[in-house]
Amino acid sequence: MRRCLALFVLGSLFTLSRAAFGAEDAPAAAEAKCPYPVAHDAPLDAKERLADDKPSYTRYRVEFNGIKKDRVPAYLYVPKDGKAKHPAVLLQYGSGGHKGTFYIVALAEQFVSRGFVCLTIDVPMRGERKPPRDQRGWQTMFAERGRFQWYCGDYSRAVDYLQTRDDVDPRRIGYAGVSWGAITGITFTAHDERVKAMASIVGGGNFMGVIADKVEMPKETVEAAKSFDPVYHVHRIAPRPLLLMNVTKDQLVPRFFADALHKAAGDHAKKVWVETDHFFQGVDRYAVLEDVIAFMLENLSETKTP
Repeated sequence: MRRCLALFVLGSLFTLSRAAFGAEDAPAAAEAKCPYPVAHDAPLDAKERLADDKPSYTRYRVEFNGIKKDRVPAYLYVPKDGKAKHPAVLLQYGSGGHKGTFYIVALAEQFVSRGFVCLTIDVPMRGERKPPRDQRGWQTMFAERGRFQWYCGDYSRAVDYLQTRDDVDPRRIGYAGVSWGAITGITFTAHDERVKAMASIVGGGNFMGVIADKVEMPKETVEAAKSFDPVYHVHRIAPRPLLLMNVTKDQLVPRFFADALHKAAGDHAKKVWVETDHFFQGVDRYAVLEDVIAFMLENLSETKTP
């Protein structure tokens, strides 16, 4: 597992698009065109059913049409606080997770306890969208080009869905991602101004930079890389609030990747380092992640959003 995310990223670079080299020219790399598909006017055909009825919140199993017109299953958490409108967060997990993974459910419960509507989707090939057992494996993970863009397109559809809900204030939608959910989420948020604040937890960027002096890549590969590696897009989030939370002993996202992302984000971003590893072992994970929720509360307050 130590190199799981690194292998996932490197495989993605060669089969889904390609990746990035130097962070120094990041602002010039991806200025105009959105690098993933959107379909804001396409029908969602959203459905929901009760999944859990807790004293302080309700969890629904929802689904809606994704960017490829397949169905996107999700968990939606709604607080029982008597308020008509709430801020909302799209919350996504690491490369091996799904909407029911224990740590993402726990974090969603933290968000809903603080008055957020929280949505977590099953991304392509995960959770209810996982292929049959005999079709699983690394080869299927990298078999289809454009997987990164597919993730981002489905995130866009998830925000489309949140904006249709009467209990969500469409002016106060944020994104929080962990690991691969942070990496994909940065590029997504950079090009979707409906997302008013972003929290990246153990994310990174500039994934090919670590081998740039060992492998000569064709120019077209480098240009394709710039379409999705977050180091080339993170600057576009400004002036919207951005939190970059990384750890000092990360087994999966080496310091090189985190430093490259921090540098590309510039002084605008709030940067936090926690003395722990990728899995937050040895610290109170929930206490640390309260800082993420506090960041969202501050920046998605009614006084902060126009």
